[in-house]
Amino acid sequence: MQSVANTSTQTGLERRLAREKQARKQAEALLTEKSVALYEALQQSQAAEKKLQLSLWASQESFWEWHANNDEYVMRSFTLESQDEKAWQGSPIQLLAHIHPDDIGNLEFHWMLAVHGDQDKLEVSFRFKAGRQYLWMRLRGRVMERNEEGMALHIVGTNKDITRERKAEQSFHLMASAFASSREPMLVLTRQLKITECNQAFLSMVGIITKQQCLGTNLEKFLAESAFIREHIDSQFQLKFETFLRVDAGEQIPVEISVSLFDAQNQTGAYIIATLQDISERKHNEEKLRQQAMHDELTGLKNRAGLHDTLPQITSDYECFSLIFIDLDGFKNINDTAGHEAGDTALKMVTGAMNHNFADFGEVFRWGGDEFVVMVPEISHTDLVDPCNKLISDIEANKLTIDNTELSLSASIGIAEYPIHGNSIENLLQNADAAMYQAKLAGKGQVYCYQPGLLESMQARISMLAELKRAISSHGLEFYVQGKYDISGKLTGAELLCRWRSPLHGTVSPDVFIPLAEENGLDSQIGYQALEAACDYLSMMEVEARPVPMAVNISGKQLLSPGFADRAMALCREARIDPAMLEIEITESIFLQDEARAQDALEDLKAHGFTLVLDDFGTGFSALSYLRNFSFEIVKLDRSLLHNIHRDEKSLSLFNGVVAMLKSLDLFIVAEGVELAEYLPLLRQSQVDQLQGFFFDKPLPYDQFLAKHSGHYLMTGSGRF
Repeated sequence: MQSVANTSTQTGLERRLAREKQARKQAEALLTEKSVALYEALQQSQAAEKKLQLSLWASQESFWEWHANNDEYVMRSFTLESQDEKAWQGSPIQLLAHIHPDDIGNLEFHWMLAVHGDQDKLEVSFRFKAGRQYLWMRLRGRVMERNEEGMALHIVGTNKDITRERKAEQSFHLMASAFASSREPMLVLTRQLKITECNQAFLSMVGIITKQQCLGTNLEKFLAESAFIREHIDSQFQLKFETFLRVDAGEQIPVEISVSLFDAQNQTGAYIIATLQDISERKHNEEKLRQQAMHDELTGLKNRAGLHDTLPQITSDYECFSLIFIDLDGFKNINDTAGHEAGDTALKMVTGAMNHNFADFGEVFRWGGDEFVVMVPEISHTDLVDPCNKLISDIEANKLTIDNTELSLSASIGIAEYPIHGNSIENLLQNADAAMYQAKLAGKGQVYCYQPGLLESMQARISMLAELKRAISSHGLEFYVQGKYDISGKLTGAELLCRWRSPLHGTVSPDVFIPLAEENGLDSQIGYQALEAACDYLSMMEVEARPVPMAVNISGKQLLSPGFADRAMALCREARIDPAMLEIEITESIFLQDEARAQDALEDLKAHGFTLVLDDFGTGFSALSYLRNFSFEIVKLDRSLLHNIHRDEKSLSLFNGVVAMLKSLDLFIVAEGVELAEYLPLLRQSQVDQLQGFFFDKPLPYDQFLAKHSGHYLMTGSGRF
C-alpha cells in the first residue's frame, strides 16, 4: 500500500511540474509577443518623430511648447545632418530680452489673447535678436489644454525665420511703388499680351483716364507690332525695338519699347514687363540732323550724302538718266585773293545760275568745294550739251567786283548717261568726273561727254601722277642744258630744261608732265629743284670754264607764293652764285592770275638782283602794257613767230615789226625755235640778240654740255656754224 501511495504522489508531482512548464512557456511567449509589439510601437513612434523632424526641417520651422505650471518655453530645432536637435529653454523674461523693443507690445497682446481669451490659435511676427542682428520670426501656436476658468495650460506651435520673405516683401512693395510712380510708361502683361497692370505714365501717354479701361485689354490695341513680341520673347527673353504706339486720339507716336520675360513665383506661367519711352523729340532731332547731314548749309542744296541717298530711288524709278559733273574754273583764285567770304558769295551766285538752268527738269547737288552734280532723269546726255554751254555762259557773265577788282568764274562740265556710260552709281559718277576732267584739260570752260576708254585714260594719268610724285620726292628728275648763241654762233647763255624718264611710262615729254605737275601743286617743288641744279651747274662752270647766264622757267603760281625771292636768293648764297647769272623766265599768264601781286613779286626779284625774262612773247596773251609796267630786261620770242619767215613775207614783216618795237624799248631779244639755216640771215638782219634752237644743239646732260662747250668754241650748226 505504501509503494502505491508513493507512486501516486510522484505522478502528481510530474503532472504539476508539466503544468508549470507549460505555464512558463505561455508566459514567455506572451512576454515575447508584448515585447515585440512594444518594440514595434517604439519604432513607429521614432519614425513618426523622425518624419516630424523632417517636416519641420523642410519647412525651416522650429517646434516650441509652453506649460503654465512652470511658465517656461521650450524650443527645439532639428538638423538632419547630425540627427540631433537643438533646444532652448527659458522663462518669458529671458525670451523677451531677445525681442526688439518695438515688437514686444504686439507680441504680449497676441499672447494674452491666447492665454486668457478664447482665441485658441496664435500667429504673430516679431524681430528676434540673433548674434548682432535681428531676424524676423513668425510664431504660430495652438492651445492644447485649458483649466476650468478657461486659462491656457499648455500651448504648442512652430516658429520660422521669415527674414528673407520680409525683405522680398519690402522689395516687392518698393518695386510696386517705383512701378506706380515711374515717369516711364510701364506695363505688366500675360504671355498672351493681355494687360494685367499699368502705371499712370502709360495711361497719360495713351490718353486713358482710368486704369479699368486698360486692364484686360490686349496690347495689340495700342501696339501694331505686338506679334513681334509674341514670336521672339520665348527665345530671347529680352527685346528692345522702336515702333509706333496708337493713342486714344487716333494718332501714332514713335516709342522705344523694352520687353523682359519673368517666371512667376508662387504662380503658374510667366509674366512680361514692358517699358515704353516716347522718342518723338529724338526722332524729330534725328530727322533734323539727317536733313542737315544731307544738305549743304551754304547753298541749301543736297550734298554728296544727299546725292547717294537720292540716286538709288532714281535708278529704280527711271530707265535712264544723266549726271552732269561741274567743276568751277577760277574759284580758288577768288578764295585766295578776295577771301572765303567772297568765295561763299561766288558759290551762292553759281548755285542760283544752276537752279535757274536745271531746276525745271533736274536736281542740283553740291558735291563738295567748288564741284557740283546735276541729276537729270530721262534726258539723253547729247541733249544736255546746249543747256550746259548756256550755264557756262551765265556763270562767266556774272562778274564779282571785290575792292574795285573784277573777278570772274567759268566751269568745266562732264556728262555721263545711265546705263550706257555706267550700270552702277559709282561707275556713272566716275565717268562723269572723268569727262569733266577731260573738259578741263581741253582748256576749261567747256563741256565734254563721256567716251568709252576715257576713264582708263584718266586712270593712266593718275598712275603717271603717282609716279611723278615719287620721282620729285626722290629727286629723280633730270635737268638738261641747252645753249643760247649770238648771231656769230658764240655761246652766250644757256637754259635749264627738266626731263623725266619714268620706269613705268618711259620718257615723258615736258609738255605732258609739267602741266600735270602744275595742276596738282607740284610745280613749286620742281622749280626749287631746278634752281638748285642751275646754281650747281653755274658753280661748276666757274671751275671748268667761263660761266654764262643760266635761264630757269618758274611757274606763275610759284612766283606768286610768299617768300619765293628770299628762298631763291638763299640758294644763290649757298652756292656762292651772283643772282644776276640766274635768268628767271616767266610767262604772261601770271598777269592774268593777279596783276598786282605779280608786280610786287617781280619787283622783289629785281631788288635781289635776278634777271627777269618774259617768255613765250607773242602767244596770244601779249600786251604792251606788261613791257611798259614791269622791269623785264629780256624778252623771249615764241617759236611761232619764226614759223615760215623765210617763205612768207607777211610772217617776216610781222616778226620784224615785233623785233623793232622791242628794240625801241631797249629790250634784249631772244629768238627760240631756230631750227633752219635759212633763218640765220633774216635773224642777223633783224638784229636779234640771242638765238636758241636745234640748229645749234639739243638739250644735253650737263657733263656733255660742259665737255662740248669747254673753252667757248665758236660753232656752226651741228658743229659746223
